[in-house]
Amino acid sequence: MTIPHSASARVAAMLRAEYTFQISVDTGTLPQGLVVAEAALKAGVTLVEMGTPLLKCEGVLHVVPAFRRHFPDALLLADMKTMDGGAFEADSVFAGGGNIIDFLAISGVDTARAIVGVRDGYRQQNPDVPRLVFADILVPHQGPTDAAVDVAEQMLAAGVDGVGVHLQLDARRADPELFRSGYLADVVRAVHARVGDRASVQVVGGLTIAQAKGLADAGLKAFVISGNLGFDDGVARYDRPAAEIEAGVRGFIEAVAG
Repeated sequence: MTIPHSASARVAAMLRAEYTFQISVDTGTLPQGLVVAEAALKAGVTLVEMGTPLLKCEGVLHVVPAFRRHFPDALLLADMKTMDGGAFEADSVFAGGGNIIDFLAISGVDTARAIVGVRDGYRQQNPDVPRLVFADILVPHQGPTDAAVDVAEQMLAAGVDGVGVHLQLDARRADPELFRSGYLADVVRAVHARVGDRASVQVVGGLTIAQAKGLADAGLKAFVISGNLGFDDGVARYDRPAAEIEAGVRGFIEAVAG
């Protein structure tokens, strides 16, 4: 049973009803990650994602507390891509100061419930800190569309607070036409139509500004900004000067939400 928690409920409602933007800090080092996160926060992002490459290269017990120290008021999401041992990994994120853990929906409902259980324990411990759980639906693995919709329903039934529809990096690199097609848009629109009134539905996968604008016009509100910063070239820009990163993120947000 989900524990009622006003701080988490406020964030969940905001993520569902308002335009929100998450920066994926997929850097290999902590210093570089902090630069990217600070620039993105200045540009107006809603969520700071401690990306999987950063968490794996530098370590969860190092990265999460460091981000919390540097950004005491930010909403911090750990993109753990958890496939098993969900309770242990959730505990490491929440204990370090993270607000949200993102796990792979393909791990199944047992992992989802284990993570949700840890979330509820932290909600009981502290009524003022938002604690949420997101499930990442990887496509094309969990496609076609009907399958992705079913997975979203299963994750919500297990107690998660939001879902993401994520066009996998390796898949879009292997088949650029898949990325340029309307595949991701079709799947995420179907998922949003089914569960968007109950949970945040994020769009993930190297989005261009044009793709994000099209989805915003279709009613989507939650977007993840990847390292390409919305440019249609797939080039990561994490190594650019902070001012350039800030300008790119701000441009993405203004073009989509403006």
